Amino acid sequence: MIARLYRGLRVTITPYSVPVVVAMHLVGIIGLLSPFQDYFRLLTPFNLVVSAFLLWLNHADRSTSFLMFALTVFTLGFGVEFLGVQYGFIFGHYSYGSTLGPKLFGVPIIIGLNWLLVIYCIGVLTESLTLRTLPKILLGAFLAVLMDTLIEPVAIRFDFWSWKGGVVPMQNYIGWFIVSAAMLTFFHVYRVKSENKLALPYYFVQLFFFLVLASAKSVTSFFGIILY
Repeated sequence: MIARLYRGLRVTITPYSVPVVVAMHLVGIIGLLSPFQDYFRLLTPFNLVVSAFLLWLNHADRSTSFLMFALTVFTLGFGVEFLGVQYGFIFGHYSYGSTLGPKLFGVPIIIGLNWLLVIYCIGVLTESLTLRTLPKILLGAFLAVLMDTLIEPVAIRFDFWSWKGGVVPMQNYIGWFIVSAAMLTFFHVYRVKSENKLALPYYFVQLFFFLVLASAKSVTSFFGIILY
């Protein structure tokens, strides 16, 4: 019964995965740049959950190793955020706002899922390259830091999190590189299969999403950027 439901969902939904992801992020951009941004901020966890569901449907591997990878990254992601929020370790001193939803020990419960989405998509991207494992891990960690560089101004602006003193420390980016490299190592240790047609579009849609929100101040300026 469950297997049949899964197959039905996969056949029905996966062909529309990319348009759905693009549409969600475009609506998010317009909503967050509108006077109604406070309402759209509340949809951030929903966006992450739907994106994770679509990526899961598009993922070809149903092995135990993939499940172990997902649990490891989710747990490690939440763990490093706990150390950061409570003690200032790894990333520096910061605190979370209300945008990412319910918290446990000051850390949004969904943050582990966010780490998983970023690392999984980057793992799929780098696995498609003809490089040895170590260069793939290091390149992936760099791509994760690139993503965070775009996320930071948006996160501060829309109350994802805030930094002590209002300045993002260099420690944060170093921490992102180290943690991402560790997580990507697990991607290879567990031999996660990289067959996912949504992973690369999702990563680049995310880059576009945060780049626009970091650059535009209003809906009008967003359309100005697009038309220009």
